[in-house]
Amino acid sequence: MRGIFCRLAAAAIAAVTVSGLKNSASAAELTTLRFGVDTEHNINGLALAVADREGFLAREGLKLQQTPFLATKDRDRNRTALMAALKKGDVNFTRVQTPFLIEGAVNKTGIAGISAVVDNPVYFLVASPKIKSFADLKGRVISEPRLGDILSLTARELLAEHGLGPQNVTILEIAGSGPRVDCMLSGKCDAGTVDQPAVYKLFDAGFHTLALHSEAGPPLLDVVDVVDRDWGASHRDTVVKYLRASAEAMRFIHDPKNRDAVVKVAMAVTAQPEKQARQMLDYFWDPKYRVLPQDAEIDMNGLTATIQLLAKYGFVKQPLPQASEMVDLSYAKEAGIR
Repeated sequence: MRGIFCRLAAAAIAAVTVSGLKNSASAAELTTLRFGVDTEHNINGLALAVADREGFLAREGLKLQQTPFLATKDRDRNRTALMAALKKGDVNFTRVQTPFLIEGAVNKTGIAGISAVVDNPVYFLVASPKIKSFADLKGRVISEPRLGDILSLTARELLAEHGLGPQNVTILEIAGSGPRVDCMLSGKCDAGTVDQPAVYKLFDAGFHTLALHSEAGPPLLDVVDVVDRDWGASHRDTVVKYLRASAEAMRFIHDPKNRDAVVKVAMAVTAQPEKQARQMLDYFWDPKYRVLPQDAEIDMNGLTATIQLLAKYGFVKQPLPQASEMVDLSYAKEAGIR
């Protein structure tokens, strides 16, 4: 009997050893996916982190390698460096806000949108306790990103809906939610646009929400994944595999049974405690806000609406570029994304 147990144990150890060797070989054979990022602790990175941590990338034979482009606080310089790296092939994928994708199409930079990261971002137009309504903003100081950013334009749309124009307020262009929060806490700004989780510092100080930016007009398209067109054409299989993993990550995020796991990933991505991570994700999980796509699909209507918004304020000239000119949906079709 002892001999039988010994032989069984030896067979089990051999099986584990062979399995381990197979797993090691598989890990060695994974294709490295070089992803360029120019933001830190940003909730926009949630789907990519889920795809990595839940093994969806590995299942497609991909291994994530993130390359930060944060050597300077000048976002334009970061973005220029990131695009140069994309063109050279030093990074394979990156995510950009749609105005940059649209600008790229107009200037024929050779980038193509391949999947959606965020449809309608959760940004708050918040005001100090003394501002009770939009009417109270007249003559006040509002902090916004630079004009041409979707958030600045949707802020103007919100103001217009309440009878206010740029001539009725003083707008300070301040890059980054953190600095805008500082402006409001210092009393130099009366209101402004802030993202999650920065907004919670203002809520703790008694500030309140006048509106969400997503309430301004039709749904838009905020952030997309892009590749260099030439690189994508020569690495089509890698792009398709990435999109399958991205779609799986989006479905995982939306599935209620995975919420605790998604919270843990959000905590790691944003460096926030569980309470605030759940507060942020509540907006993602509420379908009325339409924050994330269902399968990483690009909402062409949202992209068209974004083009029209930029054109309304003179940031895109006639004849307007078509949404189909700046994306390549063939990868998504091959990946089975609707």
